[in-house]
Amino acid sequence: MTELIDQPAGQFIGRVYTAESSDQMGTFYPAWQDFEGAGYFDQLDALCEQPNRTYLVVFSPYGNFQYWIGSLTPVGVTAPEGLEAVTLPAGTVGKAEGPVNGVLNQLPVQTTVAKGFEMLEKAGYTIPEHIGQTDNPYYLESYPIVDGKVDKVRYLLYISKDQMEGYDEFD
Repeated sequence: MTELIDQPAGQFIGRVYTAESSDQMGTFYPAWQDFEGAGYFDQLDALCEQPNRTYLVVFSPYGNFQYWIGSLTPVGVTAPEGLEAVTLPAGTVGKAEGPVNGVLNQLPVQTTVAKGFEMLEKAGYTIPEHIGQTDNPYYLESYPIVDGKVDKVRYLLYISKDQMEGYDEFD
């Protein structure tokens, strides 16, 4: 396994959605459109050192998840009206990145998360068996904006060496 990276505490600002917010295809594209239409990304871009479009998945031990749309911001930035700040703890993570032609928000979330996990595994990281049972069940997919364009995606998963296994009540 590739050596895990020490990640300092961070911050994400956005809005949370649940599986019920996804469309028939399992995408959150309508939520992305609503988020952008409300002007939230314009507000977040003004707060970020590097404008970005990011989604955060918080896994649950019960198979559910929260899907957050927003941006990575400097720690301590106050969330604009209608959004919430999520403190991302310091911890060990796996990171990978790859080229893209834009934000991949029109694909089912299971597809994009699976692609992110595949990229992390190709980079040499082992994915925990039951992420929702870890202390930091966070996965982020971030698209930095450079000169008004998105041409790269960054994958980040919190991984703790002592929490690689869990239990599956259906085993």
